[in-house]
Amino acid sequence: MLDDDREQFRGDARRRLLLVGGVLGAGFLVLGGRLFHLQVMRGGEYRTLAEDNRISLKPITAPRGRIFDRDSRTLVENSPDFEVVVVPELAGPLRMLFKRLSRHIDLSEEEIKHLLQQAKRQRSFLPLRVKSHLSWEEVSSIEVRIHEFPGLDLHSQSVRYYPFDALACHVLGYLGEPSDGDRKRFSRMTYRSGELVGKSGVEQHYEERLRGQEGVLEMEVNAVGRHVRELHRNPPEPGADLYLSIDSDLQREAQEAMGEETGAVVAMDPNNGEILAMVSSPTYDPNQFIRGFTHAQWQALSSNPDRPLTNKAHQGHYPPGSTFKIVVAMAGLLSGKLDPKESVFCNGHLLKDELRFYCWRRHGHGSVNLIQALTQSCDVYFYKLAERLGIDAIERQAHKMGLGAVSGVGLDGERPGLIPSRAWKRKVYNASWFPGETYITGIGQGYVLSTPLQLAMMVATVANGGTVYRPTLLKLEPGETPEVIHRNYFSTYHLEVLRQGLEAVVHDPTGTAAKARLDGGIRSAGKTGTSQVARHKREKSGQIIKSTNEKLQDHALFVSYAPVDRPKIAVSVVVEHGGHGGSAAAPVAKRVMDRYFAKYGSSS
Repeated sequence: MLDDDREQFRGDARRRLLLVGGVLGAGFLVLGGRLFHLQVMRGGEYRTLAEDNRISLKPITAPRGRIFDRDSRTLVENSPDFEVVVVPELAGPLRMLFKRLSRHIDLSEEEIKHLLQQAKRQRSFLPLRVKSHLSWEEVSSIEVRIHEFPGLDLHSQSVRYYPFDALACHVLGYLGEPSDGDRKRFSRMTYRSGELVGKSGVEQHYEERLRGQEGVLEMEVNAVGRHVRELHRNPPEPGADLYLSIDSDLQREAQEAMGEETGAVVAMDPNNGEILAMVSSPTYDPNQFIRGFTHAQWQALSSNPDRPLTNKAHQGHYPPGSTFKIVVAMAGLLSGKLDPKESVFCNGHLLKDELRFYCWRRHGHGSVNLIQALTQSCDVYFYKLAERLGIDAIERQAHKMGLGAVSGVGLDGERPGLIPSRAWKRKVYNASWFPGETYITGIGQGYVLSTPLQLAMMVATVANGGTVYRPTLLKLEPGETPEVIHRNYFSTYHLEVLRQGLEAVVHDPTGTAAKARLDGGIRSAGKTGTSQVARHKREKSGQIIKSTNEKLQDHALFVSYAPVDRPKIAVSVVVEHGGHGGSAAAPVAKRVMDRYFAKYGSSS
């Protein structure tokens, strides 16, 4: 009986083991079949999907540094904006995607071609900016259909914004897409598709300070480009803010004073070189470079003969005219070849080697000394003084007063002006210097060229007693020492004589700049100038035959400083084809100075 029970137990155990083994065998068979199906039959498909589930590196643009005026008022800031980007390697055929996308945003065939070219120039895993400045309607239309566009994403970003439009536009500059030259210049930086770089003004000169350091966002994305999770975030470093020396109130006053005239205005502190206003006319709106131009708009701006994109304050070359007499007078005083009390007779012209050199007053000024010659701007007096000094002495003194060389103001494209000499003419023209060329140099004509910025430096040198400061557009920190280019050691007597003449220009009844007299009884000093654009035709009597061509009219210039006893501000004005400096340029300087003293007072 016991043996039978044991045999029955063994049989049941074998049956159970066979059943369990069968179940396990069937399970392994199913699992093996499934693995075979996944790894062999569909291995290629799942391998592709696995590879498409990867890490995406998303750059985080650094906020560009803001720009403020000397009173901490915002001149340039960043405002929110929306853009659509695509990661090419996740998007499939780009042309097809862009075509479908163009149904929801304004995307022309020309823009699509440009985007395809950009995609070829950058790595496929980096985002490609498709369109910026999207409207709310465009953002909404894309957002609800984002699943239809693999690799597409909407970004919120900040863009450059100039809240006062054209105010100080030439100082601030504008942004644009980087050229090959920009990439070479800022070789330490990497510019992605659609990014902008400073193209002019302080936006360009201080690009590396303003741009900051972009961050990186590491995201895991799936096969259709959707974000799965954030892996790591390296935040961007914002660009540094800039505080300019520009006074917005003076800048606005100067621009309004110029009105529709073409030319430039520079106002500076003569005691440290800070530029308080720098105007070039006509102006432009730097916001337009962010919004973009139509072809017609760009053609109108870039082909405008009045050159609105040129900063005439430091890039405009003008004969300084009679404002240059300041240099010639000081050269005469310092050389000892000029006795300020000595009189010279002016009958309206000077005859030399059968050539007639005219004074601006056809019948002459009679007998005049230095102060009277400055007051009435007698050309004959300065013809004779220039002859006595010689061209080389004039050249040396001009350079010592800030003319004939770039100032290093901190704006690209600055022009150096031109102060001629015998050696210069021999080098450039391989010709000798003639006495008549010395005469016309003595009144700021001929080869002499200067920028409005240089003229402001020149008159500031007289105002402060002889120091040529490096002009700056950045506000000096408390205790910061201004940079000196050159120190002229003018004697007290020489300065007093020259300043008397310049003060009489404005306040003497015979002075040429009565329209420059300031409000509130504040005494100012200055010098008018009228520079010829083309040689005047004259009648036999010497009377000028005026041209009806506006572009052949003389430029009007005026340089000044105030108050005369403790100068706080120096100003230069150039009005292209404005005629006489006393009638066209002097009133502009008056408005700027009146605004300055209304704000700061004359004794501060």
